[in-house]
Amino acid sequence: MKQFDAVKIIKDNPIEGIYKGQIGTILEVYDDNHFEVEISDNNGITLFLGALSRDFLEVVV
Repeated sequence: MKQFDAVKIIKDNPIEGIYKGQIGTILEVYDDNHFEVEISDNNGITLFLGALSRDFLEVVV
């Protein structure tokens, strides 16, 4: 996974407000397992901006 990859959330984390199937963008790569991800709605409003581990993400092909 690299900066600006589109990623899909693969498991829910209701505490963070993210849910399986949402699509986001990697904004920063901290290391091989941790990434800063932004998820926005269809109007471009940010729904989530924060660090996620690789086990929550799958690269969208």
